[in-house]
Amino acid sequence: MSVPMHFVQGEEATPLPKATVPNLDEQALTQAKRSERFAVEIQDLNMRNARLGAWFVMILVPFCSVLDWLAYPLRFWEFLVLRLACSLLCVPLLLALDRPWAARYHRVYPVILPLIPAIAICVMLFLTGNSSSSYYAGLLLCLVGTSFVFQWTFEEIGLTVGLVLLCYFAATVPNLHFGAGLRANGLFLNNTLFILLTCVILYFGSRQHHGIRLREFVNRCKVEDQREELRTRNDELTATLQRLRETEAQLTQSEKLASIGRLSAGIVHEINNPLNFVKSAVYVLKKKSRNMPPEMVDQVQEILSDISEGVDRVASIVNDLRTFAHPENKGGVPVNLNQTVAKAVRLMNQQVTDHEMELFIDMPEDVIVLGDENHIVQILINLIQNSVDALAGREDPSITFSIIRKGEHIQLQMRDNGTGIPHDVLQRIFDPFFTTKEVGKGMGLGLSLCYRMMQGMGGKIEAHSQPGEFTEFILTFNPAPESP
Repeated sequence: MSVPMHFVQGEEATPLPKATVPNLDEQALTQAKRSERFAVEIQDLNMRNARLGAWFVMILVPFCSVLDWLAYPLRFWEFLVLRLACSLLCVPLLLALDRPWAARYHRVYPVILPLIPAIAICVMLFLTGNSSSSYYAGLLLCLVGTSFVFQWTFEEIGLTVGLVLLCYFAATVPNLHFGAGLRANGLFLNNTLFILLTCVILYFGSRQHHGIRLREFVNRCKVEDQREELRTRNDELTATLQRLRETEAQLTQSEKLASIGRLSAGIVHEINNPLNFVKSAVYVLKKKSRNMPPEMVDQVQEILSDISEGVDRVASIVNDLRTFAHPENKGGVPVNLNQTVAKAVRLMNQQVTDHEMELFIDMPEDVIVLGDENHIVQILINLIQNSVDALAGREDPSITFSIIRKGEHIQLQMRDNGTGIPHDVLQRIFDPFFTTKEVGKGMGLGLSLCYRMMQGMGGKIEAHSQPGEFTEFILTFNPAPESP
């Protein structure tokens, strides 16, 4: 029998207290996380829309060469080259989106993608020599289209609008006729006013759109927080309901035991008196049998021995019923669990060795609990005996004792790799007089007595099993107070 003596510390099961009002550091951390998350969402959106915007520029800008054929047929080929160059400039931008560093510069795309066709249009404006050319509408198309594709921030739209206006004035001002008067440049002023008003509308519209998007993000975060809180509350409610079911089962078991205990008390009282008369009569008969003829002595002595053995068995059953009916509360005595387990193992050592089983003790030497040593030994002997029966015929049979700390309590776990207990039987194993053994091999009081004795010591006993794999009994004790 190998008995390793190292300690495995169990995990604490006490839940952490939940703060109802987060402190300033927690609020700052939450805002930082949300800001980072919002920035990541904008980054993903820009990367996705940049691909769409690049394809728009590559396809639509050359397609608009039809306008050049109608408006400026003499410059059609020059403008076509500009448009094709504009499309080709978008190719490296499109390919760069697949590079790992592209996400770091995602804010460049909402500025550079509208700026490339805007520069091409401004070059066309300059080449026409007409400061009031209708091609200014192409700049409006670039700005409005980009505002729909990208989620512009204040900085991005301000920079884009500023650069587009700078290119526009650089292309048109050299073609102005300053000496011709204000009316001669009226179309230029009209076009410029349209561009400026469009830029103002886009700027404030983007600000409003950004605010709406930010409020939607905050509301979404609130919904997620509420959903998470609801999930946490639901988990707490589920755990509470589970504890209530366990408590209800324990109360039902206690009521059963109390009812059987009252019945047992009456039976013990009624049986004890005639049992004592029988024992006295057997004692007298044994003395009288010595005066009988020799040929009768052996036969009578054998009969009296059988009677005495039967009376002792009835007395043992009555004693168990008395213990069951009147459990003593001895929960205030400090007991060393390691020494108590070792004592129970020594008492069962012969049976464990005969069945070629391994018994492992994985617990510290200084675990002190409140209880009664004799009762704990009796409980462990009963459990070991049940495990020995369950391990009969199993390969590599073993029994393991271990200690874990759960909150303020100490749990002694005994686990075997036996045949296990079916679920329907597991629910009844602590019921009085319930047994799966053959008639004459048990009354079904063993585990009921263990249950009552653990109650008397202020603890509890639980059983878990997987048929065909293992059975585990958990004894929960109150720890002994530390000495001053």
